Amino acid sequence: MPEAAPGLRERKRRATRLAIQQAALRIALDSGWSAVTVDEVARRADVSPRTFFNYFPSKEQALLGDDPTLPTGPALDTFRAGGPTGELLADLGTLLVHTTSELVEERGLLAERQRVLRAAPELFTRRMASMKEFQAEIEEAVTVRLTATEPDLAADPDALRRRARLASVTALAALRHAWWEWSDSASETELSEELQRSFDELGALVSRSLV
Repeated sequence: MPEAAPGLRERKRRATRLAIQQAALRIALDSGWSAVTVDEVARRADVSPRTFFNYFPSKEQALLGDDPTLPTGPALDTFRAGGPTGELLADLGTLLVHTTSELVEERGLLAERQRVLRAAPELFTRRMASMKEFQAEIEEAVTVRLTATEPDLAADPDALRRRARLASVTALAALRHAWWEWSDSASETELSEELQRSFDELGALVSRSLV
């Protein structure tokens, strides 16, 4: 069943969040990221500084956007237990689709954000740190799953670590592929749809290599 369209409150929330990010990125591109202040971002986005902090904890986070993180609750519990299909990469793709569906992004922000990151090594370093944390989060979830579903592998800590790390790095590669395809696409697809497609194509490649 397709997800219901967001209600008025959610649309307003997304519009405000987008306006704040657009304002922050525009200031950074025009005057350098060190010129970005909460007061100026709030003024350009036509919100109060208090409203700014309802959406972002800092000006740096407004420039970087949402850090990816795994969902909590049933989706993560199901993955850790070996579901929903029993195929590791396919189930990891399903889990990350849950992750990307929670991100509010606009294609128009991607190019501007990349330009800001290239001009600001401090921000780029922070982005890389957040992606490393996300990779570690995925690796931990995969480790829990493999421990529960493959006792023989769990008995070999080094093999378990290597397998979990490989799965997490592969997942991030698929996520990056989806980002590229989504940002280059002229269609109205969601990022989550593009990510599902990337994992489907990854599964097809792996299946062919095993034939």
